[in-house]
Amino acid sequence: MVLIRASELRPVVSRSKADQDAMIPAALMEIPADTNPDLVEFVPGVLTKSIGMLIPGRQKHYYSDGNFNLIRLIFHILKQTGPAHVFMTTYSISQQSLEKVQSAINKGEMLSIRFLIDNRVKVMSPIPFQMLRQSFVYRCVSLHAKVALIENDEWKISIVTSQNATDNPKLERGVIFTDDQIFNFDKTHLENVFNRGTD
Repeated sequence: MVLIRASELRPVVSRSKADQDAMIPAALMEIPADTNPDLVEFVPGVLTKSIGMLIPGRQKHYYSDGNFNLIRLIFHILKQTGPAHVFMTTYSISQQSLEKVQSAINKGEMLSIRFLIDNRVKVMSPIPFQMLRQSFVYRCVSLHAKVALIENDEWKISIVTSQNATDNPKLERGVIFTDDQIFNFDKTHLENVFNRGTD
């Protein structure tokens, strides 16, 4: 009987410290739970009736009931925060959403935007991807997370949601955080992922 070591079946891959660190899942610990978050259900009609105004330091939990996507939610929040920088991740994106974003930037309602998108957008949505390439700062990675960061001199907001930047009639769930520590946690991790992304 001949014994073959596992290491002889496939080469051992030596990873750098940076590569090893990049593979460690990020986790934010010791954040005190908000014992009284705002819980809202969508009221048919205007987003303002459902999401309303944000309060610094408080979470807002919501269901969309298929009435708005992540882009529309961002625009609603910008009405309260004023012009801000946006950094968002999405698994899919539509041309209509990109056109609305471009219009908001042209009007000064949004200061800037960067996208972190899933690699498959190139194949699944070639027309929006072409517009993305021509007009926006973006990187492609393998992702399914949907996060939007909104930042200006007065606000640091993280939206964590099941919503993409496309319109659909599906039930979606999300949380809006106005906590600096959560925002910085999200931004630090997503900046690292963005820097590893490809065109």
